[in-house]
Parts: sequence; structure tokens; C-alpha cells
Amino acid sequence: MNFSIRSAILPLLFPAIAASAPSGPTILQVEPGQKQQQLDGMGGGAIFYEAHITSLAARNKDSAQTALYDAMFRDVRTDFLHLMIRHDHEPQNDNADPWQPAFKDEWFAYAEHTAAICAAAKARQPGMKLYATLYTPPAWMKTNNDVSAGGKARGTLRPGMELELAEFCWAFLDWMQRRGHPVEFLSIANEPDWEHTQPGYWLTPEAHAALFAKVADYLKEMARRHPQVPAVKLVASNTLSAVDCAKHWLPPLLKTAGMDLAVVGSHDYDRRGDRWRALTKAAQGRPVWCTEWCVNGPDHSPYLLHSAGEYWLAMTEAFNGGASGWMAYAWVYPPRPGGEALIHVNWGLDFRLTKIYHGYRQWCLPLAPGMHVVTTTLSGPAASGFSAPGVKAAAFASPDGRRLVIHAAAVQDADAAISLRITGAGNATIQRLRTSATASVDTLPAVTLKAGALEDTLPGRSMTTWLIGYPQGFGGK
Repeated sequence: MNFSIRSAILPLLFPAIAASAPSGPTILQVEPGQKQQQLDGMGGGAIFYEAHITSLAARNKDSAQTALYDAMFRDVRTDFLHLMIRHDHEPQNDNADPWQPAFKDEWFAYAEHTAAICAAAKARQPGMKLYATLYTPPAWMKTNNDVSAGGKARGTLRPGMELELAEFCWAFLDWMQRRGHPVEFLSIANEPDWEHTQPGYWLTPEAHAALFAKVADYLKEMARRHPQVPAVKLVASNTLSAVDCAKHWLPPLLKTAGMDLAVVGSHDYDRRGDRWRALTKAAQGRPVWCTEWCVNGPDHSPYLLHSAGEYWLAMTEAFNGGASGWMAYAWVYPPRPGGEALIHVNWGLDFRLTKIYHGYRQWCLPLAPGMHVVTTTLSGPAASGFSAPGVKAAAFASPDGRRLVIHAAAVQDADAAISLRITGAGNATIQRLRTSATASVDTLPAVTLKAGALEDTLPGRSMTTWLIGYPQGFGGK
């Protein structure tokens, strides 16, 4: 990612957060009976730094490698692993017929890291679903003859290369299938709406819709010819902006190939207004996923605590706006003062868990596909507008209504007094988990809900999770 460009467009929120404490409690009202969309799941990406993830084993540090995989896939309950399709596996055209793939296994050397990560994930989460995104086709398919998206030059797909691109995607699906890792979801582009210089290719909404339709038809026909490679579900438009996805990208896509669009996916780097509600409406009943998000600028807070708060903010806004799935951009990055990844791996030596990791772990632990988002409202001194500092909250209920999860975060320096009110609830013992400057998914003393209400405090820069109906001692340490 070209973080310098993106950070200039989309500045971080936390440097402007005031430290003064508001007076009085902020009221968090939860309505368990008002069920919204169903949760499809949570996920994380193995993007760009796959070799870092496997580097401990490469240095014969098998116990450290196991510990890293445990941290990623055993200790954090996720449902999707997002994979990067690189440009490498067709350095020259395999042949002149896209319907007769003739790819060499040595071209997929880069994907051996990917396959190892998938094996580790499934060993710990057998139900893990794989979602792959093509970042760029090979340079020889592109107008700029380069894997870069070209910036202002807008490198794009050469005319007549549509089926070659479709074959390129299918070849990755086939290679993964033969290694026991079937891919279930696919995006044909990554941020095609952004004039960047990272690996990628630029498209107009109309060009994307036309290409999507041709790739969809190709993949359906290849599934008929090669039934050993299952058909994938297509996710689009995978743009940088959910705002623009709703307004500009979905209309031509739905008109051209709406029957083939399984999931509406977008990144969340354009955080204007109630963007997820607008995208959910534009999706016309299809599930909506945030397919990538991270903090893309420097963060010098201890263990990236400020970035953790930004993740909490982004997730609450997405789910309250109608999203049914959410994916952190990357599991692993090299050590750096930025909030792009959950874990920092010093190549081949060791790894460190950030506060982003602990906060994401706390968020994911009590959630499971099939739960429903339920209505929450905030009022009082720390309630705030979209993408602004303050208290943020989201709640989820199990299908039978016996379990209720409430996440609330103080995305600000000041502590926040909270008056929690749950409609229809009586008296109950509530378990609590917390991640903060001094806690990492810690179990707090249980509290008592009386007549559906309780008073609590959120320390500044912290997230508290209230759990009803979970086994005693669930989750934290």
C-alpha cells in the first residue's frame, strides 16, 4: 500500500481527540429484540508479508512458528482468511488459448507460503473459509507493462486480455485446490478506484462491470469443464471507498452482472457519513462486507493502543450500518510505527502482539456466524457522530436470544461513565472483558444487571465487552 498518499487523504483521527472529561454518564441503550443483519463472520489477511509469517520455520524455530500460528488462528476466533493473488504465476503467456491452461508449478513458488499459512489456519479453525483477491495481473497483460497501478498514469488491463485475466485467476484457484485449500470467495481487483503505485490496476466502474461479467462467465464454464475446482462466490467491487462503491460502482455492476455478485465488498478508507447504511441499501439484499481496513499512518502510542481504538470505531460503524462481515487488512507486518497489522514479526527471529491484536481478539472471541446485530443507541456527553472520537458500541445476539454480546469502546483519552440499559432484561450476572493500556483481554470482576440496567466506567482508550449467557470464565485470561 502507498501509505503516504492514503494518509494524506484520510488523516488519522486520534491526534485530535481531547483529553477533557465530559460530565454525567453516557447512556448506552441496547434493544435485543430489534435484530438487524446476520453476522457472516470476522477475518484477517495474509497480504504482502506471507514470507514473514512463515519465516520462523524457515529459521528452524518450530516452537516459535507454532506459537505464532496459535496466536493467529487458535486464540482469535475468525471465519475468513484473506489471501493475495500475486502477479508471479504467469511470467509469460502459458499459451494462446485461455480455455486450455498450461501453468507450470514452479511459477507458484510464492504461493507455497500461502499454502502453509492456510494449512496452519485450518488445523486450528477447521471451518476457516478462504477469500482471495487479485491485486494485479502480470505486467504483460497491462497497458503500463508494469505490476504497479501506475499512479496518475492509471495502468489498466490491455484490451482483449479479459479471458487471460480470468484464466490467471482460475489457475490460482486450481493450484490451491490441488493442495487441499479450496478458495470459496474471489475478488478480481483490489482498490481499482484509486490512482496508486502499489501492485494493482485501475478501472472505471463501467470497465470493472464489463470485466467482472466476462470473468464470471469464464469461471462458470471452467467449473463445468473442471468440476474438481469448485465454483467460487464473487465479491465486488472491493474499492477503497464504500461511499463511491454505493454511488458509482454498484449500479453498473448490478445492471451488467448482478446475478453473479454474491457479496458486496468494500474497504473503509473514505469514512464520510453513514456510508455502510448507504452501501447496504445499494446492495439490494446482498450481504455487505468490509473486505479491508487498517490504520494507515504512524502511531507512537504504546503497543499501538491508539490504532486499536480506531479499529473499534471502524468495526462499530460498519456493523451498525449493515455490514455482515469485517476483515482486518493484515495479520502480520514487519515491526513499524504504524497500525496496519495485528502482529509484528521480526523476520525469522520473533514476533510481538500489538494492542490491535488484543482488541481484535476480544471483539471476535464471543461472536459466531449466525448471530444478529441488534440495535444500540448512544446519548449523552460522550456520544459522537460518524468517525469522530467518543464512545462507540455494537451489540450481537445469538439466534435463540440466550447470548448477548455488547462491545463498548472509549475512543478518546478521557474516561467515560456509562449507564447501560438493556430493554426486556431483568436481573443477571454479567461477565466483563477489557483491553486497555494496562489490560489485554483481561477478565474483570462480574457485575450485576438490575432491572435491565447497570452503571460502569470505560477508561480512556479502552474497550469493555459485557457478556450475558456465556459460561463462567469465558474468554479472557
